[in-house]
Amino acid sequence: MNTIIGTIVIISYFIVLLRFFPFGRRTLDVFNLSPHLLPFWCKFVGMGWLLFVFCYSIIQGDTNPSTNPFLLSGIYFGLLQIAFSKEKNDDEFAEQIRMKAMYISMISFFFLAGIYSGYEIIEPNSFSENSFVWFMMLLNATFIVYLSYFYFTKYRSLKNQN
Repeated sequence: MNTIIGTIVIISYFIVLLRFFPFGRRTLDVFNLSPHLLPFWCKFVGMGWLLFVFCYSIIQGDTNPSTNPFLLSGIYFGLLQIAFSKEKNDDEFAEQIRMKAMYISMISFFFLAGIYSGYEIIEPNSFSENSFVWFMMLLNATFIVYLSYFYFTKYRSLKNQN
């Protein structure tokens, strides 16, 4: 059962990545690229996927992310779908907030990777047996920072407008 679900996650992940990158324009300027985001309804698919992963892990009796790679991968895929879906009213302001959120999340990823590397230097092989788990936790933390910054900034600006 886990191989079937894992295969579905891998195929879906590649579909999301292929949809995100525009292949028509061959420019190296990042600010001139406009990524093809997923449709708005994919947010609900991502939320449903998160709900399914949590329920499946509860039924299996293993809700510890450090021992359940399916839970970590499922959280990652659900957050990926939510993060790269369009908003209902996607305008230039939302695109600007999305770029700032991506910038902040990349800074947090580098910060967390530096902390991870520091622990590895202090005590070698401390994370080597659970490297996949730690890497997935880094990616999930990065997506959580991205989503929280994006929605907090978006709703704070909408509240200030009213």
